[in-house]
Amino acid sequence: MKKNLIFGCFLLVSSLAYSQVGINTTSPQGALDVVSTSGTFIPPRMTTAQRNLLLAPPTGAVIFNTTTAGLEFNYGTPASPTWKSPVTATAASSNIVLAGGSVDAEAPQKIGAATVPGSTVDGTGYFQFSFNLPSAAKCKLDIYPSTWASTNTGVGTRLYVDYVDTNSTPVATVVTATTSPNNLHIVVPYSYVTPVGLTAGNHTIRVQAGTTSKIDNNDRITYSYLCWN
Repeated sequence: MKKNLIFGCFLLVSSLAYSQVGINTTSPQGALDVVSTSGTFIPPRMTTAQRNLLLAPPTGAVIFNTTTAGLEFNYGTPASPTWKSPVTATAASSNIVLAGGSVDAEAPQKIGAATVPGSTVDGTGYFQFSFNLPSAAKCKLDIYPSTWASTNTGVGTRLYVDYVDTNSTPVATVVTATTSPNNLHIVVPYSYVTPVGLTAGNHTIRVQAGTTSKIDNNDRITYSYLCWN
């Protein structure tokens, strides 16, 4: 009797170890099968800064980025994560009117005015590029600029769409979550989707140094854009 009990417990543990898990279903079709007609699945929600602090996220990890308001997957490795948004059904069925980007890393258009030769002023250096829309469209910008600071501080950039003058308000800003060593050039990547459609015609995108950051001739940018209606 005792032997039969031990054997039965062994079979039960083995079954549980290799079983599939079902929520609201008695016949799961995978390792985890969630069935519902009245609820949703909610992945971990966090900001870009919080995401960047994740320790060795596995390939395939998924989050909802509250900064960019989109789902993101880690297409990279735990040691070198690369977070990207999947193509949504809406984007896939939309009419793509323009796509493009940099071929090589590009130098800044301006490195801020300086009183000391070879130096730059915080917040004045910038990268700039433009594209011409054949029709009104929303656009997604993926931008990878580098910037630096002469003191230990968080570094970042300001994004302008159709910059007018120094009184213009940036459409987005990004700053590293942690301080960086002084004089170290840091890539500060981010994505931006225009909340409303841009009009047909030429549009200029400016990526300017943050108020405590600098952009000089040692800095570079790569970028891509995708526009649809």
